[in-house]
Amino acid sequence: MVSAKVGLSDGDKKVPCKNFNLDMNLDNAEMMLQMPSTEEQAKQIVNNRKYPTGYNPLCPSIFIIKFLSALLIITMISLMVFFVCKRYENSQKIIQFEQVYNDFILKYDRKYPTIEEFEYRFAIFVKNIKEMEEEEKRHPGLDLDVNEFTDWTDEELRKMILDRENEKLDFAPPPYNKQYLENGVKRPASIDYRDQGKLTPVKNQGQCGSCWAFATVASVEAQYAIKKGKLVALSEQELVDCDNRNNGCNGGYRPYAMRFVKENGLETEKDYPYEAKKHDQCSLIQNYTKIFIDGSRMLSSNEEDVADWVGTKGPVTFGMQVVKAMYSYRSGIFKPTEEDCAEKSMGSHALTIVGYGDEGHGAYWIVKNSWGTSWGANGYFRLARGVNSCGMANTVVAPIIN
Repeated sequence: MVSAKVGLSDGDKKVPCKNFNLDMNLDNAEMMLQMPSTEEQAKQIVNNRKYPTGYNPLCPSIFIIKFLSALLIITMISLMVFFVCKRYENSQKIIQFEQVYNDFILKYDRKYPTIEEFEYRFAIFVKNIKEMEEEEKRHPGLDLDVNEFTDWTDEELRKMILDRENEKLDFAPPPYNKQYLENGVKRPASIDYRDQGKLTPVKNQGQCGSCWAFATVASVEAQYAIKKGKLVALSEQELVDCDNRNNGCNGGYRPYAMRFVKENGLETEKDYPYEAKKHDQCSLIQNYTKIFIDGSRMLSSNEEDVADWVGTKGPVTFGMQVVKAMYSYRSGIFKPTEEDCAEKSMGSHALTIVGYGDEGHGAYWIVKNSWGTSWGANGYFRLARGVNSCGMANTVVAPIIN
């Protein structure tokens, strides 16, 4: 501990300077705060042309040094507390991630071959969750959640969809002219073909770009159930293997797929099961039961016309750009912005509209996907209606069964 004591001549008298303890502790800071303010000292110096009583030229310097020292100590302590708390907060966050990750591994039966693969997938898992949190902040009412895709890389996710198409995202739709309403029939305010028992269970295309086949088959299954009263699960694998106009797991064009069904028919899923890959040969059996359609139609890109068709005739297929948040969808109305669709698209995807409705958050389509029942709301999701979400209204194709 060091002390300082200095005197100043005032005429013939020695005026003692106050003792200052230079020991670095917080009590000194309190003592210094009780001294005259800097502003008051300045006034005394200006008015009297001398230092305030009890001070000499060295005393203000000592005061400033001690004050700054105390301030530095307080600042350092505050920073230490901040970083300790931040480190604790981060460690708690990591613990939470680890707990969620362990639950994820058990639920989806993940078996990583090495510790390096385990750590690699964990890093991807954490990254994807953080991206979900940011998306939920940007889109109130949208719920994203952990699912079987949460430890997948972007490249792996892209294998499920097709190369990006040059969809027009900001085009003006043609006028609504009620062209699909017959004999003055009005469409219902809402409809959900799940409630009518016209849909087969949600299927899973796996890491094969066969969404075009799944969307086509889902719409044909529904149309057959509506027209014939029988719900039959049909074969996507037949389209993947046998439709030579399309490219199996590397994508396809739904109008070509509809033409194939019209010309060749579809076997049942039981007779020609799905394997998530394209075989070298088509394995059609001539005497097996097949379902045919009478044709198909490319619908107007006005979503009111599309709703008229869905509400009065049945489900339809469509294509859209996929943004990454869609892989993590759990509930809510999915409404990607034009910017998201234009700049963040991972590729194109084909799906099936199976209904529509309206609620406080706006109008929506009910969409059947082909990513299994663990994705979304048991394999379904709601997509914003009336805004051409990610180009969804550009290529709507419907099967026709008379």
